[in-house]
Amino acid sequence: MINTVNVITTIIGIAVLGAAVYFWYMQLKGNNIAKTKSSTKSSTKSSTKSETGKEKWCEWIIFGALLLVAFLLRVYQFGEIPGGMNQDGAMAAVDAKALADYATDRYGMFMPVHFTAWGYGQMSVLLSYLMVPFIKLFGLSTVTARLPMLIVSMCGIAAAYFLFKRLFGIRAAQIVLVFLVVNPWHYIQSRWALDCNVFPHMFVLGLLFMVMGIQEKRRWLYLSMVFYALCMYSYGISFYTVPVFLLVICIYMLVKKVIKWKDAGISAGIYALISWPIYATMAINALGGKTIETPFFTIPYFPDSVRSQDILFFAEDKWEQLVTNVKATFSVILTGDTLPWNTIIGYGVIYTCFLIFIIAGIYYTIHLTRKEDDAAKRVGYISLFLFLGIGLLAGFITASVNVNRINIILYPIIFFAALGIFFVYKSRKQLLYVLVPMYLLMSGMFLYSYFTDYAETIRYTFFDGFLESVKDLSASRCQIWCITPDSQYQGSYNVSEILTLFALQIDAKYYQGVENNGLIPYQEKFYYCNASQTQINPEASIGYVINNAELELFSEEDFEIITHDNFSAVIPKKDYTAR
Repeated sequence: MINTVNVITTIIGIAVLGAAVYFWYMQLKGNNIAKTKSSTKSSTKSSTKSETGKEKWCEWIIFGALLLVAFLLRVYQFGEIPGGMNQDGAMAAVDAKALADYATDRYGMFMPVHFTAWGYGQMSVLLSYLMVPFIKLFGLSTVTARLPMLIVSMCGIAAAYFLFKRLFGIRAAQIVLVFLVVNPWHYIQSRWALDCNVFPHMFVLGLLFMVMGIQEKRRWLYLSMVFYALCMYSYGISFYTVPVFLLVICIYMLVKKVIKWKDAGISAGIYALISWPIYATMAINALGGKTIETPFFTIPYFPDSVRSQDILFFAEDKWEQLVTNVKATFSVILTGDTLPWNTIIGYGVIYTCFLIFIIAGIYYTIHLTRKEDDAAKRVGYISLFLFLGIGLLAGFITASVNVNRINIILYPIIFFAALGIFFVYKSRKQLLYVLVPMYLLMSGMFLYSYFTDYAETIRYTFFDGFLESVKDLSASRCQIWCITPDSQYQGSYNVSEILTLFALQIDAKYYQGVENNGLIPYQEKFYYCNASQTQINPEASIGYVINNAELELFSEEDFEIITHDNFSAVIPKKDYTAR
């Protein structure tokens, strides 16, 4: 059904945009419609002044109402859908708990500026540090692990609104706000915990304060550097996107005399002061070195890292990889990807019927840039194009990108689509009467899919059955636990372990073997291996979390078997305790 709806609404969208282009062309030619608008504007000029205060209240009410709707839609069944827990989100939460308890990661490294993660690939730290106060106050849970992502996402929506209000006016701001209330990408990523998804929101906050800084007081410009620097702790692609953006926009502002050299120097100093530890991490891992410990944080060296292979410059066949990357980038823009944690098939990152408006938005912004006399606004317009540019850069030089790998491109895609709709509004307001029902229809269908079919699919993907089986085993009296390494794929023992650490909220020092508090040491209690690799004895105090492919190894006469989806907790009868 969604494919049919996409075809019909896309045709309608093209027709609406065609009509808007016609009316826009007629306005530029100075026909009677433009004259009528001009006279209407002049005749209502005096009444507008008297209604200014009332209009401001109305604007704030609309803003608050739409933001509240966006928030309520995101907190509905929050923590329950998506069910289970993604392995990267679980790892971020486990390290956050260790930071909350001991100011270390789960391995005992003091305040790392980059996480060891899976050993062969690292993870950014900002999301985990944002989790710390919530875990400290309310304990570790699915909700406390995901709450920072929700809050940061809501801040991104608000930042987009105020950015548009400054650059394009209140109506454009309201359009982008409505567009973000139920945007497929924005909605999905706000309800689960993935470190890299903090990146685009930090960037938008930086962009807002940068525009404020060049329009008003310079302190806002300096504050923007804090958010740009925090991007570096959000995701690895920030290393080769954020510096490019800042360098280009800084040169432009200096040439156009929007800022002074002193402003550029102070801004660069603030950015460097906050971001240098992560640059130092990059340097010692690229050039070889040792972990650097300071009284405030640790700059780690990762001897087994392979993540540099994701970058085009290190590929064996660079041209072939570039072609693959370009195709993948535009595939993400047009349809999203096939990964259930990123995309619901048929809805993409923005609704298919609004893709055509991206082109209109780009055209309209070029038009505004050419005729704009306000230097500060021109910087804002140029920044949007650079924003899109670094997103494309990330996609073109990063191997096999998916939605979360080039999430930095998604805000500018949304922005230009919203500006395309604003272009329609400026051409002929009545055309919005066609677009609004389209948006409501697509949003309603998307939300229905999210809370029905998608909810069931993502529960399997996020290991809900595995986590429930681990919790069942925790209620037993088993002294030794044998946990399948085949959670994500065959032999993914590290994924099984991190999910177990999350499900049981295992203390970091107990995991490290530093403190046992009278308990069986972690390394002697937890074994990540298949049941077929052990001697199964119902008299032994060994509990199992198994992939259901091994169910035939156990007799229901001797074991209590509790099945959740593709996994089961298997407990000797003598050690079973009903939950």
